[in-house]
Amino acid sequence: MFFVCWTCIQHARTNIIFADYLFGMAIAGFAMDAIHMTLLVQPLHVFHRQKQTQSAHTLPWFEKFIWASELCASPRGVGWNHEVKNLPGHLTNSKKEFVLSRLMSAAKHYLWFDLAQFYVRHDPGFQSSAAFVSQTITRRVLGCAVYLVFQYCMGVVVHALIVIMVVSCTSSEPSSWPNAFGKWEDAYTIRRFWGRTWHQFLRRFLTPFGKKMASFLGFEPGTNGSSYTQLYTAFFVSAIAHLGGDAMIAPSRLGISCSFFVYQALGITFEDMVLAVARRAGVKETKWTRVIGYVWVISWFIVTATQWVTVVGVAGIESGGKAIPSRYFPPSFCDILVNFLGI
Repeated sequence: MFFVCWTCIQHARTNIIFADYLFGMAIAGFAMDAIHMTLLVQPLHVFHRQKQTQSAHTLPWFEKFIWASELCASPRGVGWNHEVKNLPGHLTNSKKEFVLSRLMSAAKHYLWFDLAQFYVRHDPGFQSSAAFVSQTITRRVLGCAVYLVFQYCMGVVVHALIVIMVVSCTSSEPSSWPNAFGKWEDAYTIRRFWGRTWHQFLRRFLTPFGKKMASFLGFEPGTNGSSYTQLYTAFFVSAIAHLGGDAMIAPSRLGISCSFFVYQALGITFEDMVLAVARRAGVKETKWTRVIGYVWVISWFIVTATQWVTVVGVAGIESGGKAIPSRYFPPSFCDILVNFLGI
């Protein structure tokens, strides 16, 4: 299995930095999920659909194969007994309303994607590693933020279009397709950002690794020892999954992403300590405490995410990758508008 993953990482490079990082991370994520499925649990006995009455291990071979394929295709467990908590609310409106809402979402996010693409194309810092590193810290933070917006919006658009096609052309119901990301207004702590706002496509295998480690160390479920062991194990395993992205864009710089994910566990630990002190002091959650929380989360990611995007981007450029190769992307509406106005 690892040989196949390593072969894919070596031969699937496109020289588009963000795409290579995503492909590499996905391949490594599949490997970690395979370890989870083969060594940590017995899928045929543990997992079942919410309305499933017959245990999967009793199904005929072909039906078992279909069942397993559907399980692997649902990393968030939507409609299964292991459905990830805190997913965006299931939509119960008609298919027509659902498709129209996703089309509107795709159009809105594509406009932001196009604006971010325009900035990245014309920012000299994305043309060479030396130019990027030589920028002022303000320009670098802005560039990294725009690049993350570019990736986020593209992910939302691609997910929305796939969902539209599936719901329109099959019997699949809208309730089976919650949004890929949660609400940004929920992200007033680092813990809530990772647990509610960001995608949850890795949680199916992150949680079992954490529980196994807590059990191995002898911590009782529900204790602080168990909780924080699971927290640090989850981010450590997530860092391992992102090693595939490092290997794809720059094999000689393996591990450059790891510190970012370790920092997240440390940040959440510090955050929990501050919140515990505030609760003992009688501080109640209000609109203003949430505002402080948003400022804290934004400041945290300005520091940690900027460093992460910088080292990954620089490594990718030094290895011959490009931020946005023109031949792979449609013309930017902003470029067309600028050319039309003669600016």
